[in-house]
Amino acid sequence: MIGIAMSTYQNEAIIEETIRSLQAQASPFRCIIADDGSTDQTVETIRRLTQHDERFEVIALPHGERGIARKTAIDRLKALDVDYLYIIDSDMVLSDDLLKSCLLYLEAHPDIGALVIPEQAYSDHSNFFSQVKVFERNLFNIPTDQLDANSIEAARFWRLDAYVTSGEIDPTQISFEETQPTIRYLEQGGQIRRATFTFVRHNEKQVELTDLLQKKRYYFDVMPTTLQNEDGGLAKALQRWYFFRPVLYHKTNLKKYVRHPLLAAGVIYMYIRLSFIGVESLVFKRVS
Repeated sequence: MIGIAMSTYQNEAIIEETIRSLQAQASPFRCIIADDGSTDQTVETIRRLTQHDERFEVIALPHGERGIARKTAIDRLKALDVDYLYIIDSDMVLSDDLLKSCLLYLEAHPDIGALVIPEQAYSDHSNFFSQVKVFERNLFNIPTDQLDANSIEAARFWRLDAYVTSGEIDPTQISFEETQPTIRYLEQGGQIRRATFTFVRHNEKQVELTDLLQKKRYYFDVMPTTLQNEDGGLAKALQRWYFFRPVLYHKTNLKKYVRHPLLAAGVIYMYIRLSFIGVESLVFKRVS
C-alpha cells in the first residue's frame, strides 16, 4: 500500500486541484493530510472534498512548522503499515497514474530506495519574479535519472524501509528539512533516481522578490539548527550553494539561458541577493 503524507497551510485557493489529482489515481493509497493551523478554509475545503472518500484522513494541528505537520502525517502512515511513502506539498498536482508508474518502477528496481519526482513549475501570475521563479525551478528538470553529488532535490517517493534507514526528517530543523533524508541516504550508499517518466505540476503562485527574500531570510536565520544537527552540515550547505549546483550548468540549461536571457538574468540577480542574506545569517550572526 502507498501512503501519501501531505502538509497544508493557508491553501484554500489551490488545494482542490491537488485533491482531485489524488482522487484520480488508479492505485490504492491512504492519504494523511496534516494541516499546520490554517486560519482560512483549507481544512473545511479538504473535508468537503473528501467526506465520502475513506482513503483520506485530515489532522488539524495548531500552527507550528511545516516539518511538524509533515512528520505527523508520516508517523500516522507508519502506524498504518504502508509499504511505500510519498511526501507531497499541497501545491502539487499529480500527473495521471503517477502512483502506479512509481510503484512499478520500484518493483522492477529493488536496489533503488527512493525517487525524486520532477516538478514542472507554473504560475498563473505574469509578474516578472513569478516567471523568474518558474524558470529557475524548471532548471532542475534535466533529462537524466542520475542525481549529481550536490543535488538539493528531495526524494519524495520512498520505500518505507529506505526512508526509515535515512533517519527521516527532523522537524526541529525547519530549514531544508525535506532534503536531509535524501542526502543521508545517498551518503549511506543508498540509491536514488530521478523519475524522468512522470512528474507533478508545482504551483509557484505569485512571487514578489521582497516576499521571497523575507521568506528565505527566515530559513537562513534558523538554518544553524539544521547545520548543527547534521554531520558536516556547513560543508554540505556550502557545496550546494546557489551557484555551486552542477545542474545549473547542464547543457540543456545553457540553451535555456540563451533563449531566455532576461529570465536568466533574473535568476542570477535573485541568487546574488539570496547569497548576501545567507552570508549575513550564516556567518555574521554565528560570529555574534
